[in-house]
Amino acid sequence: MSFTTAQRRAHYDDFVHQVITLCAVNSIRADLNSGFGRPVAECPRMPEHLTRHIAGFGARRAHYAVAGLIAQNRDLPHEHGPYQPELVTPGTDHTARATTAPAVTDAAPAPGVPAPPPGTTARPWRSRPDLGTHLAIAVARYGFKEATMTNRIKTLTKLDTELLHPRLWSLTSHLHSRGAARLDFAVLLEDLAWWDHDQLETAARWRENYFLTLHTLSAKEH
Repeated sequence: MSFTTAQRRAHYDDFVHQVITLCAVNSIRADLNSGFGRPVAECPRMPEHLTRHIAGFGARRAHYAVAGLIAQNRDLPHEHGPYQPELVTPGTDHTARATTAPAVTDAAPAPGVPAPPPGTTARPWRSRPDLGTHLAIAVARYGFKEATMTNRIKTLTKLDTELLHPRLWSLTSHLHSRGAARLDFAVLLEDLAWWDHDQLETAARWRENYFLTLHTLSAKEH
């Protein structure tokens, strides 16, 4: 089945919501946390929980990776409304700009595609924080060393999928150490799903948003 960009993005939001709900059960969380960024074939405990939520959308490894990253975080809300990542500023974001990519609200879900949880589609997709934005937030608000994080974003954006996914596990563990890991997992899922096909463009966006967010927050918060 062919999906529009808007329908895929609705799915990414719904997938994150479903995984966070699954993680309320400790045994399922442990299963989803068992992949450690490995290929799907090396994650035997995950399919029974994820297969029905991925069917038809492909990019299994990206879905598995994001499910594992969510399972790492024990502080995500499970029953108090939809998940919201940390934002640059409430209600606004410097990354909002003209884009040809449609927002999730541009089209209704296709038959069989669940609507995303309420409250997750209000912001245009490209105004939501990607990984570059979040790493800048970690520097500006959580005391991570700028030189170290700058080196990380430069390194990550050069890696292929086989090397990128394990690095994301170690990176998010590092972010967890100071409570800085409230990522926009749906946006990350789209980026990982297309990484093998659109790495140069996605990597450039991560770097640009990292440096722009760092500049913006440094000017506002210091």
